[in-house]
Parts: sequence; structure tokens; C-alpha cells
Amino acid sequence: MRKLHSILAASCLAGVLAISAVPATAHHSFGHYNMTKVSEIEGVVSKWEWGNPHCWLFVDVAAGGKTTTYGFELSSPGELLRRGWKRTSVKVGDKLKVSFRPMRDGTPAGLMTNARDASGAIIGRAGAPPMPGAPGSNLQPTG
Repeated sequence: MRKLHSILAASCLAGVLAISAVPATAHHSFGHYNMTKVSEIEGVVSKWEWGNPHCWLFVDVAAGGKTTTYGFELSSPGELLRRGWKRTSVKVGDKLKVSFRPMRDGTPAGLMTNARDASGAIIGRAGAPPMPGAPGSNLQPTG
């Protein structure tokens, strides 16, 4: 009887682990980003969210008398720390140039690939994909 309970418990645990792995995989999909294109904007930081599961950067871009806020997804704080970022790397009011993988639907947002401060220096370390598992390439900004 104990053996049957152990087998049943192990089967239930395996089932729970298998089910919980599906949302984790789906969470890291890059399908809504155009991973074959890199765009670039210049603007002013309007919001900086340093938190799990992903950090977010919001930048106001002024063009033609209109301001558009772009939202950029980054990786987790732990991953950003390993890539040379700090909670204080950007602040509201900072001028930035952001390179990013744009949204496929044209929404003013994307997956950030890198950011440059007002002096032109890259924030953090360049060359690493913005998130673990993100398809990477050496594409140049296309506008």
C-alpha cells in the first residue's frame, strides 16, 4: 500500500511540474516583436520600473508637435545587474537614445537592445541580447 502511495505521489508531482513548465515557456515568447529589425528613437525618460519579472523603460519622444510614449521591455533586475546596469542607471528626465526590436503591430514599444545616455555612452555592457534566450543578431538600426 505504501508503494502505491509513493507511486501516486510521484506521479502527481511529475504532473504538476510538467504543467507549471508550460507558462514559463510561454512567458518568454518573442513572437510579438519583430526580431529581424532594429529601430531607434531619442527622447526623455518618463518612467523607469526596476522590478521583477522584467524592468520597463518609458521614453517620451517629441515629433511634429506631438509626444508619443514608447515602452521598452528589458530583462530582470538580476540579469541587468550582471550586464552592468544599476537601479540608478537611468532616471526620469534623462535624455536617451534607445535601440530596440519593434512591435510587429506598430505599437510604440519594443524589446530594448541597448540605450545610450546624452553623451552617447552605452548604458551597461553592449553586445548581449536584452533577455536570456532572446534571438540575437548584429543588425544596425533601420529607423
